[in-house]
Amino acid sequence: MHRVRFGTPFLNYEMANNILKAIRNAGNAFLDTLNSQLDSVEKEQDAAMDDSLSDKKDDDELQEEKDDSMDSKQKNDPVEEDETDGAADAPAKKDRNNPKTRDLDNPEIRLKTAEKLPSGGYVLGFSMQGRSHIVTQTPCQDYHAFENLGNGWLLAITSDGAGSAREAARGSKANCELALKLVKQLLDTNGWIRKNHFPTDKEWYVEIRNVFEVMQAIIMRSASSQVESYKEEQEKKLTALIEAYDKAEEKEKPTLQKQMEMLEENVDTPLVPRDFNATIILLLVSPRGMMAAHIGDGRMGYLSQDDVWRPLMTPHKGDEASSTVFVPNNWNRQLNVPAFTMSDVYLPETYVVKELPKAFVLMSDGCESFTWTCRVYDKERNYYYDKNEPYDKFFNPLLKHLSNIEDKDEKVMEMINIVNVATTGGRKELDDRTMLLGVLTEL
Repeated sequence: MHRVRFGTPFLNYEMANNILKAIRNAGNAFLDTLNSQLDSVEKEQDAAMDDSLSDKKDDDELQEEKDDSMDSKQKNDPVEEDETDGAADAPAKKDRNNPKTRDLDNPEIRLKTAEKLPSGGYVLGFSMQGRSHIVTQTPCQDYHAFENLGNGWLLAITSDGAGSAREAARGSKANCELALKLVKQLLDTNGWIRKNHFPTDKEWYVEIRNVFEVMQAIIMRSASSQVESYKEEQEKKLTALIEAYDKAEEKEKPTLQKQMEMLEENVDTPLVPRDFNATIILLLVSPRGMMAAHIGDGRMGYLSQDDVWRPLMTPHKGDEASSTVFVPNNWNRQLNVPAFTMSDVYLPETYVVKELPKAFVLMSDGCESFTWTCRVYDKERNYYYDKNEPYDKFFNPLLKHLSNIEDKDEKVMEMINIVNVATTGGRKELDDRTMLLGVLTEL
């Protein structure tokens, strides 16, 4: 496995023409994504933040590890033993109209994927609402995409919308759809599938960096074109909230009032590219190995031929808690810096692995606290570090359990249940969660 470590590639005339061609061919995809969602008005928000969520522990205080029953590991914690809580312990269904008793274990599933592969394996995926978003009735801001490209080529993508971005949900969806379209165009133009070509480290870095830069350009252009229509939609939402407020019961009015104030504050603020901030994680599997790339945080890994789970990326994380970088950011425009880095890895970070995986996984950071060994305490040096290892005691029992289920739709629903409520960490996680799991052959 090799990490590419060189500066920004020279953009020659032919490459520039390819980028312009890609923008012309794919530019409408982002606009279509935005327009398809502009017709819906946000649901009335009647819930204050649940008191139970205020007890969330500080990162450095969370200390627990999973066991063989797929127990969970809290994010950024040292490793300790804990007992597994099963799905049977999940709370009974509650009155979702009451903010004090709303069922936090019943999230909106924005998207799910369940496909069987010709090899006998399968790919399962989901993007679901986090508990904090259930409380505030905010839609899931994660998204994912998968396509079997044929001849042993697979393309998997996940994206996590920034919580601070006004249109994070649209940004994550657009990232997945644009990347899917542009990578397929890259493969067709270069004939990689037809020739069964496996790129070098440098070739993959150059090509996928161009893809991400095209996505960046499309988002910047499309955001500018949406300014007027976006303002009109915000005004419609404000009108709907005012009408809802007039008809609401007294207990609902404080939340509606807060929503009106937020809209009034931003209604005249022009739409800008950062309003669509979202990460991207991408994995292209070929019969000769894997090509990985990402911008932002999250996790990606694979099960090697010698049955060891290995990471495929290092999350881009800033100095401040929960800070990262997104596709629309100026990650490629750092003056006097030939190749901008974050978390000591380049943007974008790319890998070429000359090994066919037994299984692979991509996920947003909402899943990492109970599936990954993230932050571990080093007693000798007295500091925490990110070990960045997939937790085999979660993934191996998960794969074994899923192998006993024949129906692909039942498989994905069981995986959702395991991630959502059947682990201690899953039940405590507040963030949106996306996971895309592929098994190339039944294990």
